Amino acid sequence: MNSFYKLKTVKVQKDTADAVNVAVEIPEELKDKFRFKQGQYLNFRMMIDGNEERRSYSICNAPSEKSNTLEVLVKLLEGGKVSGYFNEHLHMDEVLEVMPPMGGFNTSYHPTNVKTYIGLAAGSGISPVLSNIKESLYQEPDSNAYLFYSNRSMNHVMKKAEIEALVQKFNGRLKVIYLVSREKHEDELFEGRICPDKLEQLFERHPEIDVKEATYFICGPSEMIKSVADYLKKDKKVPAIQVLFEYFTAPDEENTEEMSDEFKAIANIESMVTVIIDDDEYSFHLNSKKESILDKALKDNLPVPFACKGGVCCTCKAEVLEGEVFMEKNYALTEEEVARGYVLTCQCHPTTNVVMLNYDV
Repeated sequence: MNSFYKLKTVKVQKDTADAVNVAVEIPEELKDKFRFKQGQYLNFRMMIDGNEERRSYSICNAPSEKSNTLEVLVKLLEGGKVSGYFNEHLHMDEVLEVMPPMGGFNTSYHPTNVKTYIGLAAGSGISPVLSNIKESLYQEPDSNAYLFYSNRSMNHVMKKAEIEALVQKFNGRLKVIYLVSREKHEDELFEGRICPDKLEQLFERHPEIDVKEATYFICGPSEMIKSVADYLKKDKKVPAIQVLFEYFTAPDEENTEEMSDEFKAIANIESMVTVIIDDDEYSFHLNSKKESILDKALKDNLPVPFACKGGVCCTCKAEVLEGEVFMEKNYALTEEEVARGYVLTCQCHPTTNVVMLNYDV
């Protein structure tokens, strides 16, 4: 199971007025543990005002860049404790607690491929999208990429200097289209947010794109992800395996305070739950209608991994070895992972009298 490691900041640099680039150095002895795939993220743990806070931020690097640092982009959120600290107080040579890379927002590349990759990003969603786009260009010399990137204004475009440098570096293989939602543009096509109607117009403007054959990386507001992914799969008939997305937060319309009909329907039973953490076994009793398996483990002070607790990241992922569980929400695991028995324990409730879960996956 992944643990937190102390890493030193070697870059704290403002990117826009409300976003900061933060890089941590990976010492030689931790290189293997911090080996990563494009599109993955880092979990940070810190104490703020006497409380432990955990947040996940996507890695901006691409593996092919061969850097001894990992960089994240942190956008300042209103009332955000961790984002506020990173943007306003973090300094060079500060030691941060960081968990090794996690996440499955990526695809495989092969140097003989001739493909088109399309990044659809809004705001800080650029981080994992850019990581994926960069790696595709490094790994596949005959493939090309498009980046459709939406922000409030051009002054809010994050990673702009790097993006422009990449356009030059890859000499025509990367095309970037900026959209602005609160600023006028001489061409109305580039005003507004990424949505199905806007994408339809952009595809008409770029007839060279084989929409059905392209692979898509989508990250931004949850409603954008849902609407665009549905549009690509249903209206444009893009195979689901080619439509990749990552949520930063759960979809807006989900009411986390109200019990779902599916949850109401599960039987009310008492279960003996056993969890395996770092080869040690811990057991506790849990009613199927009570708190999640993760919440109960935390209440019992067990060393379980977690971050978002909203079904968005994979930090609390475990494998079901025995029994069955009900998972309320899942915005992180693939269908294949679920079929193989993986679950997000922050969303799980036991539905059999005996359940065993392995966090050491």
